[in-house]
Amino acid sequence: MRLFSRPSQKRRRSRILTLLTLLGLAGLFAFGPLACVTSGTHQQVVAQRDRLAQQAQDLGERAERLASSNKNLADELDETMEELEDLRLEREALSEAAASLRESENRLSSKLADRSRALEMSQARLAVATAEVSRLSSTYASLLSDLESEVASGQIQIEQLREGIRVNLSDEILFASGSADLDPIGRDVLLKLIKQFSTVDHMIEVQGHTDDRRIRGPLAKRYPSNWDLAAARAALVVRLMQSNGISGTRLSAVSFGSERPVALNQTSEGRALNRRIEIRLLPSQGAPADPASAAGSQAPAEGESPAEGEAPAAEGAPAADEAPAAGEEPAADEAPAAGEAPAAGEAPDTNKEPATE
Repeated sequence: MRLFSRPSQKRRRSRILTLLTLLGLAGLFAFGPLACVTSGTHQQVVAQRDRLAQQAQDLGERAERLASSNKNLADELDETMEELEDLRLEREALSEAAASLRESENRLSSKLADRSRALEMSQARLAVATAEVSRLSSTYASLLSDLESEVASGQIQIEQLREGIRVNLSDEILFASGSADLDPIGRDVLLKLIKQFSTVDHMIEVQGHTDDRRIRGPLAKRYPSNWDLAAARAALVVRLMQSNGISGTRLSAVSFGSERPVALNQTSEGRALNRRIEIRLLPSQGAPADPASAAGSQAPAEGESPAEGEAPAAEGAPAADEAPAAGEEPAADEAPAAGEAPAAGEAPDTNKEPATE
């Protein structure tokens, strides 16, 4: 029995060894090639992994650079948009400024055109004024020549104004004492004036002036006040001019009475200077050459004369029904203003001396 069991154990071990050998060979045969393929590609996989890792790193760095560049571009875009907005606002401001400049240019062009026209008109008026001054200078020289003796005696004063001529004639050379009628010498003097006045087209204003003495005697019945006497004398001169060819449209008669004295009335010499006829040549258009010149009434028609006891109608002279009663005259301290008649019923100053007119 013991001999039988021992071989069995040996055979069992042998079988186990054989089986293990077979199993090892089978496993080697089966898995040997697989183990060789994985080992062969391991380095390739590792290399590829390294390449992919490097590529990933490169891509990450590139992405960072692109992100930074994108941020810079975004900042530049914002700055560019701000600059564009500033440029848009600047363009709008420039457009408004250009529109304002065009408007200013149009206004300046219009003003320049207006001033050019005004300059042309001024030059034309200057030419006319120069011609008028030349004519007036010639008239002035002729008057001085024609009335040399009267000017030398002081009975006539001739003055060339900026825009005309003023001729101051004493009543002693024109009228008889205390009268409104021309004497022959006065008529001849006025005819010389009329001859020269016919050479110009200026307006002619005849002013009547008196002293402040009240009118007495028979003359007071026809001329109740100095206003009436001055108006009658001025109108008489105007009618003489019209009857000798000067158009009535150029003539006016004004009475200032005693309201425009050129000397004191306290002396006989002063009163003699105040009793006068002033004849003024005035521009055809525009303001009078002197503030004292007032607009007078139209000259009376040729041949007309005031009614008995009434003064001729003249601007500034009182109407017959507004004149004070015969022999009355306003007091010296209550004298009416130029162009106004004294109120009816005013008491005269009885202390004044009789008029020498």
